[in-house]
Parts: sequence; structure tokens; C-alpha cells
Amino acid sequence: MTVQTQSDTPPDDPARFLEEVRAFRAEHPDVRHIEVFTVDLNARARGKTVPVAHLEKLAKGGMKMPSSTAGLDQFSDDVIESGLAIQTGDPDGPVTAVPGTLGRMLWADRPTGSVQVTTALPDGTPALHDPRVVLATVVARASRLGLVPIMALEQEFYLIDAHAPLPPVNPVTGKRLAAGQVYDLDVARAFAPVLHDIDEAAAALGAQTETVISEFGRGQFEVNLAHGPDPMAAADQCIALRRAIRGVARAHGLDATFMPKPWGDTVGSGLHLHLSLLRDEAALFAGAEPGLSAPLGHAVAGCLAHMQASMLIFAPHLNGYRRLNPGFLAPTEATWGHDHRGVAVRVPETEGVAARLEHRVAGADANPYLVTAAVLAAVLAGLDCGETPPAP
Repeated sequence: MTVQTQSDTPPDDPARFLEEVRAFRAEHPDVRHIEVFTVDLNARARGKTVPVAHLEKLAKGGMKMPSSTAGLDQFSDDVIESGLAIQTGDPDGPVTAVPGTLGRMLWADRPTGSVQVTTALPDGTPALHDPRVVLATVVARASRLGLVPIMALEQEFYLIDAHAPLPPVNPVTGKRLAAGQVYDLDVARAFAPVLHDIDEAAAALGAQTETVISEFGRGQFEVNLAHGPDPMAAADQCIALRRAIRGVARAHGLDATFMPKPWGDTVGSGLHLHLSLLRDEAALFAGAEPGLSAPLGHAVAGCLAHMQASMLIFAPHLNGYRRLNPGFLAPTEATWGHDHRGVAVRVPETEGVAARLEHRVAGADANPYLVTAAVLAAVLAGLDCGETPPAP
């Protein structure tokens, strides 16, 4: 599978962002500082804090950051093999604000805002190592085929003790969580203040959350983001949600981890992606009967065919492979199934507008832009090849 690198996607609209800046400053006159960040290949937010007045400078294209920022490794070191850093002098490149990401960080100890940017090379061309640019190229390919991806991401995570690698203490009982808690409303209620603040903080950053679920692990939860026709916005919202989860948890005296497998004796955390396609406003995957429609079958076959080649995107770090073990509701083979949570590609629905696939391989720490790009590219390849999947 080849993901073509091209720069024919339209840039984010600076006029729209300037309107957002004016509205934000009018609504939040007490905010004096803004965190300006880009997302690196490891899905970490990297950037700088600037005075709020610099937002106008950003809107007019006058702000820069090192173009190598997206290529740092998990330990914040340059990756020499990438050729992005000192070999070229590590020059600055212009950054462009992502509309819809300017918001207030509700968990901050002083009035602070946050805005995401995309990076460019010093000559202004898109930085193809920026994960947001990577996804934009694949979305553009779908658009040229007349396809509109409808997608949603589900983010799992663990709340943990802020001072030790342990599950958190239940704030109601005063006892450390020691047993499974899947769909346990008492546990969800005990942590409701944290979960409510996460929801509010994510919304302030532009993330539309829906269901919150108490999951299997001790202190594990899942937040479902709303589905919509913009994969770029879906991944942006996933980043905003992660920032809100970690920031709010720490403001409550806890911490949060997106490690795919923080505890060896219980389930890991994943980043699940639900995907369907529209063509001429009709649901492409919808069938007239419970079996797979031909397009949905081709999409599933594409996901299975390209899964192995995409594993370094779905599990970019060693810990991600500890999650992929039998008996822990994580996939271990490139298989699919009807409404089956033990497979790599689950098909929850095959009829009507809800006909879709759920890709369940990526760990909770994976980069949402690269995961979305890999899954969507595999689906497009499957539609192009027209192959059928094996038996479920």
C-alpha cells in the first residue's frame, strides 16, 4: 500500500481563524497566555506558550517553529535518520492554526488558552512528516473518488495514582480499586467529578464527546467522540480529548495514562475507529440483508490485507505489543467478525446508515492522524482491488 505524498489539499482558512481569535478574546478577556502546539509522530503535543496578542500574528502567518518538531522521538531526541534536524541546521518553518482548536484550558492554574497548528518547511511547503498533513493526503484521495468518510474514535485510558504506578483510590470508599469495573455505575459515579470535568474541558477545546464507559480494568474508562464527516476534525478532537484527560486528572490529584498495557494482569487500552462511507449522500456500506454488502466486504478485505504493513502505526512502541495477547479482548490475528470484540475488524452493523466497520487494533497511545490515514488508505485499496474477505 502506497500513501502518495502530495500538497494539493487546501490550507486551513486564515480568515476563519482570525474570526475565532476575535471571538475568543471577547469571550475570555482574562486569558493572557496561549499554548501553541503541533502534534508529533508519537502524538505528543509540542509547542510554546505565547502572549494572547500573538494570536493575531499566528492568524497572519507570522509565527514559526522548528520544522523538525514533528520528528522527535518519544524521549524528545532528534531522530538522526530522518534528516530533519541538525543536518539541515534545524531551521524554523511557518505554522498555520487549525480552525476549531482554539479554546480555553479549563484545568490550567491560570487563565490559559490552547491552539493547534500544522507545520511547514522553511519555504512554506507542507511538512510531509506532520501527521496531520499525512492524513490530509489520504482524505483528499477519498474526496477525488467522490467518497465522504464518516468516522468516530473511541479513546480508552486509565486513571492512575499520581504518586505511584497503582490504580487510583475510589474517592467515595477511600479504598484503592482492586477489581474489574466494566459498566459499573458505582465506580463511574465515584469518579463523576473527574469525568464531568474531562467532558467540559474537552468541549472547551472543540471535542464533541458522547458516551463515557467504565471499562474492564481498574481505573479504566472509555470516552466516545461524536461521529462526523470530517476525519481531520475527528483526529483533532482526539488530541484535544487526550490533553483534557491528562490535564483534568492532574488537577484532581490523579494522573492518566494512555499506555496500551499498563497492568499485565488485566485488559489494555485501545483507540478504536468506526468508519463508514457516503457516496452521493448514500451509505456505501449499507446492504439489503444482514450479510456484508460488496463494498463493505471489499473494505474489510483491504483492512486485513494491509494490517501487517501498518502495525508500526497501530503499535508504535513496545508496550503496544503487550496489549495484543489472547484473553484480554484485544486482537491477535488479522481477522474480522460480525459484532465480535475479539477480532481485529468488527462489523457492528451491515444494514442502513449505521453499516460500518470498527478497526480495533491500535493502542491507546497511537497517533490518531496516522491511524486514521492507515485505515482509510486500506479501505480505499480494498475498494480498488475488489477482493472479498475470508469467512468471519
